[in-house]
Amino acid sequence: MSETIKNLTAKKLISLGEARLLVADLPPLAQEKIGLEDALGRRVGHDIPAQADCPSVDASLKDGFAVHSADVATASADTPVRLRVVDMVAAGSRSRATVGPGQAIRIMTGAPVPAGADAVLASEFVRENDGHVEALADAHPGRNILALGSDVARGELIVGAGTRLGPTHLGLLAAAGVNALGVYRRPEIMVVATGSELVAPGESITSGRVAASNMITLVAELRCLGLDPHWLLIRDDLDSLCEQIAQFMGRYDCVLTCGGVLDGDKDYTMQAMQELRIEPIFQRVRIGPGKGICLGHSEDGSTLFINLPGGPPSNHVAFVLLARPCIQRLEGCEDPFAGAVAARLLTDIRGQVGWTQLYYGRLSGQGVERCVRPITGMSRLAAMAEADCLIELPENQESASRGSTVQKIWKIR
Repeated sequence: MSETIKNLTAKKLISLGEARLLVADLPPLAQEKIGLEDALGRRVGHDIPAQADCPSVDASLKDGFAVHSADVATASADTPVRLRVVDMVAAGSRSRATVGPGQAIRIMTGAPVPAGADAVLASEFVRENDGHVEALADAHPGRNILALGSDVARGELIVGAGTRLGPTHLGLLAAAGVNALGVYRRPEIMVVATGSELVAPGESITSGRVAASNMITLVAELRCLGLDPHWLLIRDDLDSLCEQIAQFMGRYDCVLTCGGVLDGDKDYTMQAMQELRIEPIFQRVRIGPGKGICLGHSEDGSTLFINLPGGPPSNHVAFVLLARPCIQRLEGCEDPFAGAVAARLLTDIRGQVGWTQLYYGRLSGQGVERCVRPITGMSRLAAMAEADCLIELPENQESASRGSTVQKIWKIR
């Protein structure tokens, strides 16, 4: 741990930039070896070289005829060249046929190019007649041939460490002969909502009660990351909170809590963290909304604790800005804070000096024409549902005017 990181962990209320340094310093989980069929969405733990050439032979790109290019150099519709068909090869065949002068071999797409041929004349440029073909066009050397290893060459680096594998990555790996690979383990996550007023999913909302909407949102956000979190609702009781959370240490890689991070009489979450000797990494960040976020870990380092504030926008903003990157670090993401886009503001926004201010917004356009409009005039939950991004106004900037460019826009869907 660097001296900078050590100094930051000793501070109580830190900047967003400082919090990001601490998150980026989190170690990823251990690696495991899995089959290619289970690797979708996983992050690769090491550079992966190709184990085989693709294609493994010089292969035809067309249905047609394998020929000597010199034999058909003068061929055209007006001056066709007559060739004798001596054999046929299909994809996957092991034919030992050879193309001699004045000969052609019928060939299918993907089939190995026979010895003696240096071009494939597509079917639409030939006319077949009684065991012969008439070439109606020329075919230069290499025409319609996919050379051995031209898609993937054995030994070539094809996927780098830290890459999150998508469907096309898996196709590339399969083509390169990779059947198993090392990936970072996916974190086991528990989402805990605290509050005696909360109603669990499926229960009726009676007077004075509210749905555990933060918990529902967080579980959905985690599922969007390809994770399968567990969840639990705990009433406002310090002993019960400590007892149940204690059972999660070592069992889960990450515990996210919702609410109870402020200083009210019923805000027991931080008291529980102290009782359980959770070692703080940071406690509260100068962002609005979302200030109450705290990060820590169990004494043995086996479980990461992310304490999120209870207000819906605060909870969600803190998750998007810091909790989600924490989880991505556990999964092996090298830079969980990459991916912000710049956009031109369509209305003025104001912040607070010394604090990073966040606004829900809607993006439009692309590239240099990308624009963003802050969402106003809606309720908190409606604005969250309407938004597709968060607009970040840096702490050293009190305002941004219409037409100016904001450098950090975070897409949330």
